[in-house]
Amino acid sequence: MGKRVLVVGGVAGGASVAARVRRLDADASITVFERGEHVSFSNCSLPYYLSRTVEEKDDLVMMTPESFKASYDIDVRVNSEVLSIDRAGKKVLVRERTTGREYEEPYDDLVLSPGASPIRPKSIPGVDLPHVFTVRNVTDIDLLDRYVRRENAGDVVVVGGGFIGLEVAENLKEAGKTSALWKRRRR
Repeated sequence: MGKRVLVVGGVAGGASVAARVRRLDADASITVFERGEHVSFSNCSLPYYLSRTVEEKDDLVMMTPESFKASYDIDVRVNSEVLSIDRAGKKVLVRERTTGREYEEPYDDLVLSPGASPIRPKSIPGVDLPHVFTVRNVTDIDLLDRYVRRENAGDVVVVGGGFIGLEVAENLKEAGKTSALWKRRRR
């Protein structure tokens, strides 16, 4: 058995690292732990699900754990959160989010690529209400889409004027919604 490489986080960063390690070392044992439900999806295409330019949410998913195994011999564990790192013992503590089961996984090399979390300023009243959404992954865009359709929401405010925010506003408009884009100006 080759070197044991663990990658914490999937999507663009972690999945790319894992594939690169495979190209460099055919004998390595590579495991990717992804906290979320999907290990590889098209971030840039997420907003296009709102207008159905991307018709099915599954069309946003680029690779599954099964396809990683078949294509690259990489073990991908979704819904698996790395809770702690024991650097001296060279092992991580992992919790399966669906079952709550915790276990340790040893490593020779560890790569951290956990991504980022959207900012939800607690100083804004209502930021934690059930009709306030973030757009970071397939689950997020699906929750937003289901809410907008279920509630027949006509007016939607998009906070954040980056590329994804602009595309969310554009695709909500394409879906027949009135959307307003709000971006904080820096002084």
